[in-house]
Amino acid sequence: MNRHAVQLIARGAIDKIGNMLYDYGNSVWLASMGTVGKTVLGIYQISELVTAILANPFGGVISDRFSRRKILMTTDLVCGILCLVISFIRNDSWMIGALIFANIVQAIAFAFSRPANKAIITEVVAKDEIVTYNAHLELVLQVVGVSSPVLSFLVLQFASLHMTLLLDALTFFIAFALVALLPKEEPKVQEHKSFTGKDIFADIKDGLHYIRHQKEIFFLLLVASSVNFFFAAFEFLLPFSNKLYGVDGAYATILTMGAIGSIIGALIANKFKSSMKMLLFLMILTGVGVFVMGLPLPNFLTFSGNLVCELFMTIFNIHFFTQVQTKVDGEYLGRVLSAIFTLAILFMPVAKGLMTWLPSVRVESFLLIGAGVILFSLLAQVIAKQLQAKNH
Repeated sequence: MNRHAVQLIARGAIDKIGNMLYDYGNSVWLASMGTVGKTVLGIYQISELVTAILANPFGGVISDRFSRRKILMTTDLVCGILCLVISFIRNDSWMIGALIFANIVQAIAFAFSRPANKAIITEVVAKDEIVTYNAHLELVLQVVGVSSPVLSFLVLQFASLHMTLLLDALTFFIAFALVALLPKEEPKVQEHKSFTGKDIFADIKDGLHYIRHQKEIFFLLLVASSVNFFFAAFEFLLPFSNKLYGVDGAYATILTMGAIGSIIGALIANKFKSSMKMLLFLMILTGVGVFVMGLPLPNFLTFSGNLVCELFMTIFNIHFFTQVQTKVDGEYLGRVLSAIFTLAILFMPVAKGLMTWLPSVRVESFLLIGAGVILFSLLAQVIAKQLQAKNH
């Protein structure tokens, strides 16, 4: 691989560290506030999801029409400056408001940078090296995923929330520099034409129309979107792990287990078939992992439920996105990816709202969430069989 490919891999690793520091530090700090923290954490997470749902459809369109390098540089710089400014706030009430505001801004930034980041690979990495690039990137991201929860725990334990924000700002500035050093692209034709709101919505409509006619991908996307309702509730509970299990560092341990599961999943993914039946079976197994976390088992076995969940979720994601990349026309890929990111989180704010409103912070909630994933995935299998029989 060339130097620019290494820069992109480094940027991915730096971004992963920064995002985990940011999410871990903010979530634990808010969760430590008791009842008030539970409500605020719900608002914090819902604001991110709602913003992402509204902004995601535009990300693919913009990344297809404008300089992806400039999009990445702009979003990294804005997020870095924002984290730096917030790190100097000392009043708790102001900090709560600032974190929610920053979460909204970052959700908008990520809506534009995520499709641009996936697309820029084809501009700086040779076509015959993209598979090698993706393999190296996945390995690096998962290794970072293992170490970042421990790093986040140590920073918050021995420093403060303000230090995690400073470190997060630093990661954004390093990411900015790595992208700035990439070669400049050839100016796109669209950049020299007038670009109106009407054009944006026309492009979004074309992308949605295209994906609706990709029946197998569309069905899998609907299933993933619905199951993510349960995983949103699961994600809401995790920051309360220290309290739920009565163990300091439980949250960091569970995240580390999940990262290890992701590494194993990435290594053995090619051993699984990419059939509809197999993908839905993988989804059932993710639910089993969540269910285990609600059982009265020794802590190590209970925490390993997240390893099982992330292992099979990683395999599902690898095969799902492989199907998208191999079956979707290149000219629609950015918009289809944006549609996937949007639909995948469509029902998540509802789940976050329910978890905030209901007396849900208890270990038994993992049992309900896991059972929900298992039952819904079984139902999807029945529907898939009926659709396949109807088509034949």
